[in-house]
Amino acid sequence: MTAHHISIVLYGSRGDIQPGVCLALELQARGHRVSVLAPPNLSGLARAVGVREVHEIGLDSDAAWSSDGARSARGSRNPLARIAFALRTVRGGFDALDADLERLFVPESAPLHDTGLLVAAPLCQDRIVALAERLGVPLTVLRYGPMSENGLIGAVPGLTERWSPAAKRRSWRVADRLTWVATGWNENRFRRRIGLAPSRGPLPRRLVADGIPQIQAYDAEMVPGLAAEWDDRKPLVGFFDLPAASRPGIAEIGADTTELAGWLDAGEPPLFLTFGSMPILDTPTLITRWRSAARAHGVRCLIAMGDATGIDPDDPDVFHTAGVDHASVLPRCVATVHHGGAGTTAAGLRAGLPSLVCAVTADQPFWGERVRALGVGEALRLSTFTDEDALAGLKTVLADETRSAAAAFARRMTSPDKAVAAAADICEARLR
Repeated sequence: MTAHHISIVLYGSRGDIQPGVCLALELQARGHRVSVLAPPNLSGLARAVGVREVHEIGLDSDAAWSSDGARSARGSRNPLARIAFALRTVRGGFDALDADLERLFVPESAPLHDTGLLVAAPLCQDRIVALAERLGVPLTVLRYGPMSENGLIGAVPGLTERWSPAAKRRSWRVADRLTWVATGWNENRFRRRIGLAPSRGPLPRRLVADGIPQIQAYDAEMVPGLAAEWDDRKPLVGFFDLPAASRPGIAEIGADTTELAGWLDAGEPPLFLTFGSMPILDTPTLITRWRSAARAHGVRCLIAMGDATGIDPDDPDVFHTAGVDHASVLPRCVATVHHGGAGTTAAGLRAGLPSLVCAVTADQPFWGERVRALGVGEALRLSTFTDEDALAGLKTVLADETRSAAAAFARRMTSPDKAVAAAADICEARLR
C-alpha cells in the first residue's frame, strides 16, 4: 500500500512503551514513516532497536518515581504525604505531556502535524483521542489487558469473580463512570488547550461509539472465550515482542554470554527473579527473601535486579545480572518470580515456565490471578506476602503438574511475529 506517516504515542514505564515500539518496527519495515513518542528515559530504547524517528514527551518516568526524594515520599508513614506525592507527580507528568503533545502536533508548522494515523498506548488514550479529532485523522488504540466491558472478567478481579456475565458488564460501566467523574476534568483541560469542546462521558463508551479499533496486545489463551465475545471490535492478536534482529542494540545479557553460560551449564536450571522497572523501596531485603525461599527448595537463583553482577561471592548457586534477553535466557530456567507486568508474564509463559507473580501495582494483580486460574503458576502481593507465602508459592510453581501445564500453555500461544503483523494489518486498514 501507499506509504503513510503514522505516529505512535507511548507513555509510562518500559512495559507500556515496548509493545508500541514492536508495532513501530513492523510498520516501519512495511515502508511507512513512523514517529514514536516516548518519555525521555525510554526514547533511547526505541532508537536503539531501530526506530528511525523518536520524539521525547513528558517527564522521565523513572526519575519521577525512583529518585531519592520519590523514595522518601513513597516510604513515608504518613498516608497523606504518600497521596500528595502521587498527585503532584501525576499532575506534573500530565502538564509536561500536554505541552509536548501540543507542540509536536497542533501548529501547522509542527513536525508531526502531517500525521495520517495516530496509535495510542493505554496511559495517554484520552489525549490522543482529542488529537485525532483536532487533526481530523483516524485513530487506533492499544490495550495490554482486558480492561473494558466484558462478561468474563469483572472490573474488580476477585470481588466480581462469581458474578453473572451481565453483572460483570455492569461493573465495567460503573467503573468507567466513576473513572470519568474522577478524571474527566483532566481530559477536558487538554481538550480546551487544543481548542476542542469538552467531552461528556467515559472514554471507553466513546471509543466503541466511534468504531475505533482497540487492539488487544495479549494472547487469547489468557482469557478463554473473550475473543469470541469481542470478535473484531476488540481483536485479541497476541503478546508482542521485539524481533531478534533488533535486540543487539540494547544492553541485554544473553544465555550465550561467557560467564552466564558457564554458570548455567554448571548446574540445574535456576529460578529467574526480576521486578522489571518497578521502583522497589528495599531491593536487598526482597532479594534476600526470595533467595532464602529458593534455597529451601534446593533451587539455584538467577537474579535480574539490584546492582550486583556475576556469581555471588557468598553463594555459587546465585548469579546476578542486569537486564536479560528473555527469549534467550528463560528457556534455560525452571520457573520465574516477577512483578506480573504483561510483557514479563508473556515472556515466561512463552518459554513454557511456571510463573510466581508477586504483584506491585496497576494491572499486575490481574495477570497474577490469570496465571493462577490457568494452572500455570501462583500469585502474591508484594505488599503483604510473607516468607511462608514465598515457600508455598515456589512449591506450587515447581510442582510437576504446574510445569506440565505451563509447557502445554506455551504451545497454544500466538507467536509474537504473528501478533505484531496482525496489529499492523489493523493499523493499515485504517489508512485505506
